Amino acid sequence: MDKLLIVMDPQHKHQIALSRGVELARATGASVDIVAFVHEYLDALPNDPVVQERAKKALIEMREKWLEQMLALTDCTDLKVNVRVVWEKQIHQWIIDYCQQERVSAVIKTENRSETLLYTPTDWQLIRACPVPVMLLAELKWNKAHPILAAVDLGTEKPVKKALNNRIIDQAWHLAKAMGSELHLVHALHTSVLLADLEIIDTAAHERKRREALKPKIEHLRHTWHLTPEQVHIVSGPTQKVIPSVANKIKADMVVMGTTGKTGLAARVIGNTAEKVLTHLRTDLVAVKPAE
Repeated sequence: MDKLLIVMDPQHKHQIALSRGVELARATGASVDIVAFVHEYLDALPNDPVVQERAKKALIEMREKWLEQMLALTDCTDLKVNVRVVWEKQIHQWIIDYCQQERVSAVIKTENRSETLLYTPTDWQLIRACPVPVMLLAELKWNKAHPILAAVDLGTEKPVKKALNNRIIDQAWHLAKAMGSELHLVHALHTSVLLADLEIIDTAAHERKRREALKPKIEHLRHTWHLTPEQVHIVSGPTQKVIPSVANKIKADMVVMGTTGKTGLAARVIGNTAEKVLTHLRTDLVAVKPAE
């Protein structure tokens, strides 16, 4: 990692993104860009550009003082840090544009899970559209003894998804190395409940056949990444339930997985797997998009 973008969140009492971002930067040697956003509707003020500009300036200065206080509480004098306060309503779009312009390696922010059809929070927007890995942090503390879990789709034959698997594992491996943790892999063997209920297929036989077919791929991954059998988890069930279940079982500090970045109505009705996982997950999530 060369450069991390840490997004501050004034709504959180504890600046988890800042403390963990600094910790990760120190472990990887990355430089750090820190951004705090501020935006208020000024419609209630007199329709005077001078008055509105004065109010905007005062709000920015207030956020700058707050950011200075937060940085004073964090020991990051040994790091290369660039700090800024930005007046912006569309936070996700600013982050996406900045990542494209500044060659950011990863975005780090605290998570926000809420979503309705009328309101899509910044987290979902970043998962769907940010060109670099997005690390969404939970309240739990990192533990060096706890593993990093990479969620992969070993059943795919699509070149794009195979390449994404490699990106996911590579990202997880580097994070595990930086944090002094083990790398684990998980793959969900998902079978349609409807087909099983209709007894159209013999689910037990079908699962055995799929597990057997995966053995060469698993052996290749184990050899490539130096993994023991205990570090590879092949579990039956829906992906959005299997991944959080395995993460909980092995006490993972972080889950790294891919996202295809559906947008529009498809994303709202169908949803992205990463977003579904996040609703069940109680640890950090790193969302990785396919290479362009």
